[in-house]
Amino acid sequence: MRWRVVQMVARTAFLEFWRSPAAVFWTYGFPLMMAVVLGFAFQPSPPKPVPIAVVEAPGANAVFQSLQSSKRLAVEMLSPELADEALARGRIALLIKVDVDGPVLRSDPTRPEAELAHLLVHRALRDARQGEVAMARIEVEDRPGSRYIDFLIPGLIGLNLLGAGMWGVGFNLVQMRVQNLLRRIFVTPMRRSEFLAGYLLGRSVLVIPEAVAILLFGVLMWGVPFRGSYMAAMLVIVIGGWTFTGIGVLCASRARTIETIGGLMNAVQLPMWILGGSFFANEALEGPVRWVAECLPLTHVNRALRDVMLEPGTLADIWMPLSFLAAGGVLCFAAAMRLFRWQ
Repeated sequence: MRWRVVQMVARTAFLEFWRSPAAVFWTYGFPLMMAVVLGFAFQPSPPKPVPIAVVEAPGANAVFQSLQSSKRLAVEMLSPELADEALARGRIALLIKVDVDGPVLRSDPTRPEAELAHLLVHRALRDARQGEVAMARIEVEDRPGSRYIDFLIPGLIGLNLLGAGMWGVGFNLVQMRVQNLLRRIFVTPMRRSEFLAGYLLGRSVLVIPEAVAILLFGVLMWGVPFRGSYMAAMLVIVIGGWTFTGIGVLCASRARTIETIGGLMNAVQLPMWILGGSFFANEALEGPVRWVAECLPLTHVNRALRDVMLEPGTLADIWMPLSFLAAGGVLCFAAAMRLFRWQ
């Protein structure tokens, strides 16, 4: 091995990296920027109150007043239907029903916040000197539709649509540009709109079997219910996949290197991974973070999928998130059409 040749190759690779501003930014600048942003967003602060609900019933007001004295609990009074829905969607960690034998604490033990909610409720009732604390019973919420796995499967479908739409299109387009394949397509009679529309259509068709595979696995393996409209679920999958594909094409419209598209993809996907509501309910978020979460396409995909899977949802129930996703997909595709370059 000739050491001089090795040194020259290493020097060339080193200089090539530093001559690419995009590669330098996404390698050094973006992680530092994220460290600053997340450092300010997650500064040390007192723990947030744990959300729980008391079901409206005779005698529930006394328990409600006792729990309100705890600063660690965010208590609300809900009807039985709304309380069950809030527990199934993960908006509350614990549900309290009051009957003739005393309070009954219901939760899904697979949720990490459930045990903390139990401890805080028992402490609050004890501090309020409520005699019924000794008779408080615990029920496990294991009905299909109310478990954490039922909440998780729609979120995994949404994440799959996000990854397939963005990496499956955006990353491949940049690879084709780097390998000069787009330049060869440019000299053909094919128009830019025809090429991008065909690419989006191909990926939109592929996301259907991918999403159905996850859905069937959840239904057959874990008994996840499907109570809504099949047509509505199919529209959510197709429109959601098309929207993420449009975002991927937009990210790839000008990117010239693999490092650039990788950084752009991570910058776009990271907020959706954290705030999109795939692994935990983002309805509990507050302030500007909640506003950001409501603007993310993944939030609306996950919410619509849970509406048609865990509840008897129809097209009339999800027209708003579908409209938001369709409008976002059209805007991203239109912007990609104007910005896209073959070389």
